[in-house]
Amino acid sequence: MFTKTAHLLRVAPRVQQATRLGHVVPAHWKPMRQICEENKSHMNCMPVPQGSWKEYHAAQNAKWNKQLAAAAVLFAVTYTWLWQSGCIYFHSAPPMFNGPKQ
Repeated sequence: MFTKTAHLLRVAPRVQQATRLGHVVPAHWKPMRQICEENKSHMNCMPVPQGSWKEYHAAQNAKWNKQLAAAAVLFAVTYTWLWQSGCIYFHSAPPMFNGPKQ
């Protein structure tokens, strides 16, 4: 008689643990959707596009093209100023002699 009871007593904690840690969600847990909405990481929290994408990209490209043109003009002006002041040797080497030529 005790052998059957001892066997059941050994199995009982395992059965209880299996039902506690099984695939059953506890009553106090929140669903994943509610957690995502509270943390603002749900698709409902993303901004909704408005307006024409073509107009937006055209405006962005116009702004970037103006910046590119301004940078090219500034580069040309700076390079010309440095070349005329003698800081840059264009396709030639600087003088390689010490003192007057003989």
